[in-house]
Amino acid sequence: MKAMNQRGIAMPAAMIGLVVLTSLMVAFALLAQSEPDIANNHMMSARARAFAEAGVERALWAMNNMAVSGLSDPLPAVNPAPYNGSQWLWVEQVNGVNVGEFKVTIAQFVDPATGVVDPNKATITAVGYAPDHNNPRAIKKITITGTRFKFGGPSGTPPCAMCVGGEVPPGTTAQVQVGGNAMVNGSNMTGSPAATYCDGQVPTSAIMTTGTVGTNGNPSIIAPPGGQGSIQGVPPSTFAAFTLTDADIVALKAYAKAHGTYYQGSQTLNNPPPNGLVFFDTPSGNPLTNTSPSSDRIMITMHGNWANDGGWKGWMIIAGSADISGQVLINGLVYAQNDVQIHGNGNQQITGAVIAQDRVDAASTTLDSEDIGNGKLAYSCPAVRNGGGTVSNNWFISSYKEVSGS
Repeated sequence: MKAMNQRGIAMPAAMIGLVVLTSLMVAFALLAQSEPDIANNHMMSARARAFAEAGVERALWAMNNMAVSGLSDPLPAVNPAPYNGSQWLWVEQVNGVNVGEFKVTIAQFVDPATGVVDPNKATITAVGYAPDHNNPRAIKKITITGTRFKFGGPSGTPPCAMCVGGEVPPGTTAQVQVGGNAMVNGSNMTGSPAATYCDGQVPTSAIMTTGTVGTNGNPSIIAPPGGQGSIQGVPPSTFAAFTLTDADIVALKAYAKAHGTYYQGSQTLNNPPPNGLVFFDTPSGNPLTNTSPSSDRIMITMHGNWANDGGWKGWMIIAGSADISGQVLINGLVYAQNDVQIHGNGNQQITGAVIAQDRVDAASTTLDSEDIGNGKLAYSCPAVRNGGGTVSNNWFISSYKEVSGS
């Protein structure tokens, strides 16, 4: 069969190839022109986000260094400049030109469930501008919730060395019993050990309770200057500022779990636990209530010799009751959702505070040194706030959200 005549096809094929190559060259040229702009936009966006994050860091620094930054604790409704969003702060200058700016606002946190200001939370809003707010190529806005543990600031510091009955069940009355040669000291002027105060903070009493206080033997209940030895029958609302909410409990549990200091069920501690924030939870992990089954009503028994290295230091959070005896030395806070018994003829000494909430029942919370014992409880605001130097009372980020707008 005779082959087909293909003469004349070379020219059209070459023209088609030339058109394709020309189109590709034009596309690559256009891409080469736009790619730097795209890359620069990405860079500016990343810078603006970094500048906004710098604003968040500036706010946290200011909140953790109030004596230097000029902020006050608790935070007011409106903070002074530059923490009210009224000023642009430059990040860095190169040859006199800003490479970025931000502005930041620190605001009170209003609990959406109650409409009440939470003094241990704050809303921080930071806006970053690249290269600056006059010529913004990119703007990024970040909103975070700053949080600190309730006992870390003045609003959450208990005003009493022994505080009893803040969550007593309806129809019951908290009972406090102090006996023997025990001492509960709210004064920084007398007693050994004497109380220790924070700047601008003085407790109102050595003992405060929603119920009654009884004594036997020869105990010493020493009032702070201008305060009282014991205050009885206070309304439970007085305890609200230093009562752990469900959200507080969740945060403290998470912290303890992350640091390996979370335990469940009743415990007998012949030796002190690790220093820091220690959480003793119900076996089920459910919240303790006055209807909790007996299997969830735990007792943390502390005895033995805890005197080495100055004793135990930290916050001890107990979803139940505590029984303290022997040579137990504690520097910090014991917070029991039910009751606390401090007894025996040893040398128990707590510097800080004891909070017994009586959530399950109105069993008596006691400090009673039998025979020739020397049970002592001395108020210490610094020890409560930082767990004897083992727990951070700084503000930290608990939520982070990038939002639109400037």
